[in-house]
Amino acid sequence: MEASDLKRFKQKFTGIDYSIIALAVLFFPLAIVLTAVRVLVTHRHNHCKGRNNRLFGWVLVITYGIFELLMILATIDDKDVDGLYSASIVWGVIILVPAIIMLLIAKKEDKKFNSLLQFYSNAIMKRGLVQIEYIAREARQTPAHAVRDITFMFERRMLPNGKLDNGVVIIPSLQRRTQSPFQGEFVSRNRQRMQYSLGEVAAEPAPLTRNEATPDPGPKSVECPGCGARSVVTHLEKKECEYCGTVIVA
Repeated sequence: MEASDLKRFKQKFTGIDYSIIALAVLFFPLAIVLTAVRVLVTHRHNHCKGRNNRLFGWVLVITYGIFELLMILATIDDKDVDGLYSASIVWGVIILVPAIIMLLIAKKEDKKFNSLLQFYSNAIMKRGLVQIEYIAREARQTPAHAVRDITFMFERRMLPNGKLDNGVVIIPSLQRRTQSPFQGEFVSRNRQRMQYSLGEVAAEPAPLTRNEATPDPGPKSVECPGCGARSVVTHLEKKECEYCGTVIVA
């Protein structure tokens, strides 16, 4: 699955949400309380924020409709049309305006989450970022939010089969695809020179000898051993990783 294949996501109402909406027709005060509880429990998930605001908006719209119906029934006998208009405006400001605002916020949250999903997909599939810490920093999210979002993407098959393990995104098919015969060298933070294959760091430092073959002077795409991001470096060029600061030498 490529990043461009990511389809627009919109969290749909569940059976619980529809039950709350139906309850708003029968007993709107309880529906408002249940909606507030629903939001408090699930709002920490980015994918639920749009749905929660949409649910609250529709419950308030239905509540306003019930109020309007009750006021119409109350004015049938005395025919106080002016009083009905005044009450409708007041309750519209109190209930209907916040409902419209929440529906607009829901649309904005859905758009924001779709952009976030696209970023995660590009970061993992195209840029090769695998460390949650760096992905979260680039996405301007907390690591906990990034973990929940990427786990959600695995569950909804927005990413190839994989998992999160100790703060690292592991996708076997992606790891096999990035295997390469190119060799590289990097300088660690303690100034120790190490050799590695693209995508794999050598278990032990491998000192360079004069008898080794001269490396290809052309530019190479190497993977940062510190955070997993890819960088293009040329022969004998020392380049600092823009994400974690590790110096990479091709």
